[in-house]
Amino acid sequence: MRHIIKIALSVFIFAGWGNTFAQTSKIVSGSTKFSVKFILGTCEGSFEAPRGSAVFDEKNPSAASFDVKIAAATFKTNSNSRDKDLKSEKYFYVEKYPDIHFKSSKVEKKDGKFQTTGTLTMRDVSKTVTLPFEAKKNADGTYTLSSTFDVNRLDYKIGEKDWKLKDIVTVSLAAVIK
Repeated sequence: MRHIIKIALSVFIFAGWGNTFAQTSKIVSGSTKFSVKFILGTCEGSFEAPRGSAVFDEKNPSAASFDVKIAAATFKTNSNSRDKDLKSEKYFYVEKYPDIHFKSSKVEKKDGKFQTTGTLTMRDVSKTVTLPFEAKKNADGTYTLSSTFDVNRLDYKIGEKDWKLKDIVTVSLAAVIK
């Protein structure tokens, strides 16, 4: 009986210790910006801040995880007609696919830099991607996580091949987690 109590107590202490260092944080603010070159220059735009959750401790990146969503219909490019077109079935099809979603499967520090591998889903296409990111601990205890990466829009059925519009979109994502 004593042996069972010791085992139960050890499991309880270990579980409590693990939760102390791996707490789920909520994304409290951030930004999402993108740019893509086209025949007349560069189209720049933004989405509303990402939302979701993150578990992150820079001293133990392998225990980290991210589950981030961006509302696809929230982008702005300073052109109402272009924004309307991008929301259509031809591009983001926001009526049917309201979110862009990233869920990590692995987080690691490689060559002094962080990266996360996971599934990026846009429309009805999911692909495994590895995204670099930086983590900055703020004075108030929050973290600012930021990443800049390229996405081939055609891989996710965002529009069609078009000589007037480049395929590669550069995305800059920032999230403050607390």
